Amino acid sequence: MTADGTAQPNGAAGRRTPRYGMPRRALLLLLRACGADGNPLCRRNDRRRARLLLAAAALLLLAPLAALLTGQAVHRHGRDAAAARSAQQHRVTAVTLAAAVPGQVRAGQRPDVLVDARWSYPPGHVRTGRLAVAPGTAAGARVPLRVDAAGRPVRPPRSAADIDADAWFAGVGTFAVLAALTVTGTGLVRRALDRHEARAWARRWAEVEPEWSGRRPHGIDGR
Repeated sequence: MTADGTAQPNGAAGRRTPRYGMPRRALLLLLRACGADGNPLCRRNDRRRARLLLAAAALLLLAPLAALLTGQAVHRHGRDAAAARSAQQHRVTAVTLAAAVPGQVRAGQRPDVLVDARWSYPPGHVRTGRLAVAPGTAAGARVPLRVDAAGRPVRPPRSAADIDADAWFAGVGTFAVLAALTVTGTGLVRRALDRHEARAWARRWAEVEPEWSGRRPHGIDGR
């Protein structure tokens, strides 16, 4: 009897199933996977499930590391590519030859306006061409421009923000793909183990059921 007057359960009814913490459960799972848990009722499929769960847990633990390494590799590649591209480009100043009159801009298009401009590169060689400038740019405005060794306009290298975004998306994408493959693969293998176990149980039951139920299979004793 407890202090509040309720009956204290005793015997088998009073026992509770022990609850193991995560470290203890992980240790038991590892012992089962290795066949060292000492449980005589443990089946082969139980050990296979334990190995499967350990493999899935290991992959999920390694997924963040793989994502980090992928992000770092993408960031390093993007930074090196931007540096190499920047080293092959030259900064010059172009002068617009006409005013940039705003025109009709379609949805999704940049509002830049193409105008004629003049710049000099290589030194002493004057070049002209059409450049994209902001609407309202006056004639004679000075516009920064990047050109190649021949003086042709080129696109600038990717910015640091763009490189960081590429690395972030690559890392997150790597983690998502690995996690999805691990979860999906684990589920498929577990279903295959369940089907194998169900077929084995059905075969065993077909052997035991006639004797257990008192029936004899058709054809025994010549009948």
